[in-house]
Amino acid sequence: MLKILLIAMLSLSPIAAGAGAWARDEGTLFIAAGGNFLLSDGAELPVHYDPTVYAEYGLTKRVTLGLDVYTADKGRIASAFGFAAVPVGSITGANRAMVSLGYGYRLNPDTTTEALMRLGLSLGRGMDRGWLSADMSATIGMLDTTWRPKADFTYGHIWSDRWATTMQLQTGIGYYDDEYVKLNPTIIYTFTDKIKVNLGAVKALSGDGGSALKLETWLTF
Repeated sequence: MLKILLIAMLSLSPIAAGAGAWARDEGTLFIAAGGNFLLSDGAELPVHYDPTVYAEYGLTKRVTLGLDVYTADKGRIASAFGFAAVPVGSITGANRAMVSLGYGYRLNPDTTTEALMRLGLSLGRGMDRGWLSADMSATIGMLDTTWRPKADFTYGHIWSDRWATTMQLQTGIGYYDDEYVKLNPTIIYTFTDKIKVNLGAVKALSGDGGSALKLETWLTF
């Protein structure tokens, strides 16, 4: 079912934490850090504490460099990627697309490490008071040579200069080849142009059906 969903959503032309389909402004550094808390009883997979650190830097108008560090599978797995992303076509129109290539390492549950490569495609459409986006990637391990796809689909709405909301559907295949689906609604508050706070919830629609609250801080320099 998940594979059918991924293929169907790839055919659609849809600004969350990462720029996604939007290139980072030249000379601008963006950092997002956070994780889940107040887990429901029995929440282990696919929702756990899942701390993340994500960064992007606009090297030029068309080249964005990034770092993506996170844990998964009840904290038994840790991954770190460096990546480069470039736009496909226009960087000024309402419809945007970015492709990315990443390389990194994963700490496996048996404490071995494994080199990884990640390919990504992000599609986005800006609207008067919001945006639609689809962020898709596939990761392959150099040892197990297994491709594991993931795809996040987001609708964002800007209510005012201070407040915005998003609704995101997260799908993918985990380390143990388990298919996961999660729903992630959030509220974003803008303190200043450089500081935003994202408070939301995560609800698993697969696995143990667990849930949690989610908190992230977004910084722009």
